[in-house]
Amino acid sequence: MLRLFLGLFLVMTLGLVVALQTVERTFDALLDYQMQDYNREAVRGQAWTLTEQLRGLDSTGREQRLQAIRPHYGLGLTLVQADQLALNEQEQAELARGLLVIRDKYTQYIASIDGGPQLLSIKLPAEPSLMPFYIAGAYLMIAVMIGIVLFFWVRPHWRDLEKLRLAAERFGDNDLSVRIQLSKRSNIRDLAEHFNLMAARIEGLIANQRELTNAVSHELRTPIARLSFELDQLKQQPDASQNRELIADMYADLGELEEMVSELLTYASLERGATVITRENIQAANWLDSVVGSVALEAEAAGVQLSIGECGVDEVRIEPRFMARAVINLLRNAIRYAEQRVEVSLVRVGDLYEVQVNDDGPGVPVEGREKIFQPFSRLDASRDRRTGGFGLGLALVRRVSQSHGGQVEVGDSVWGGASFRMTWVYLD
Repeated sequence: MLRLFLGLFLVMTLGLVVALQTVERTFDALLDYQMQDYNREAVRGQAWTLTEQLRGLDSTGREQRLQAIRPHYGLGLTLVQADQLALNEQEQAELARGLLVIRDKYTQYIASIDGGPQLLSIKLPAEPSLMPFYIAGAYLMIAVMIGIVLFFWVRPHWRDLEKLRLAAERFGDNDLSVRIQLSKRSNIRDLAEHFNLMAARIEGLIANQRELTNAVSHELRTPIARLSFELDQLKQQPDASQNRELIADMYADLGELEEMVSELLTYASLERGATVITRENIQAANWLDSVVGSVALEAEAAGVQLSIGECGVDEVRIEPRFMARAVINLLRNAIRYAEQRVEVSLVRVGDLYEVQVNDDGPGVPVEGREKIFQPFSRLDASRDRRTGGFGLGLALVRRVSQSHGGQVEVGDSVWGGASFRMTWVYLD
């Protein structure tokens, strides 16, 4: 706090002194003519009285008259010759017009007595000898007052900045839960709120990264263990013709690993904001047909009728690759649990696009409708290839919808199964 206070104090004090001097000199230059007229008027009466008393006298008489009246005026009254003063043209013109000539910062006034070469010099009393000390004392008092005001102004700022510094230090020491609470009157409240948002974001990212790391290690363990077991079985088979089934299973496990890695990379890219979402205008019907066609064989193999219920828009503005991946994940999830049918529709409601996927499966319990959108979360713990999965598909759907300014939610379909509704913001 001391360094902050001293720095501000010196800057403000020096700035005030420079400002005062600048203002004084500037106004002296701008108001010079006005000040000359003002001071002439202030002294004009005394100068006229004095010159009237000296007019008509010779040099000796004038000097004697000045000696007699000088004690009663308190002014420096002297007789001078015009050639001793080195008057310039402007001053000569002023004397010719009967004006007082002003010199030495309005402290000396020269008046013509009778138009002759002898002039009357009038000097104002000198300033007190202690005036420089008075001025220095005045500046010192100003500095002290600035210091007092500045101290009470800096103190709450320093206190809040110290809280911010300590919070940042604790955050750097891996205390990710630290947050800053400041008064609503604090001038750095916005900065503290941005720090809290940043801290919450980082804490969430690190927590999610830890969960992903733990979940990935768990999810990888099962197919790798199966591959290891199948390789052992492959070594023990004496007949090569019996290896085909094991090899097919191994390829399936490798496909499972590849699919999980792909889903994980896509999810992680969206989660940390490393992917820039660039929207394009896409023909809605063609795009939806291609998405449905991507999973048509899977639906046929599962004995599920997959259809497009409605496509109520001509164009959609999306990032086609990620949005297609999200809709495919919704369809695969519906196919996995459907009994006989799955239907997908694309409509626009106000400023939102909406993709809705309905199935006639068992549906999703109310208590689990939020959980299913979390990474590596499954309501069905089975690892069977029909009802299994990695728990990343619906989490990826949520991230894609959020990256488009929307959301995803699940409810009950008209057939008694699940109805997934993904929306995103319409942008021109």
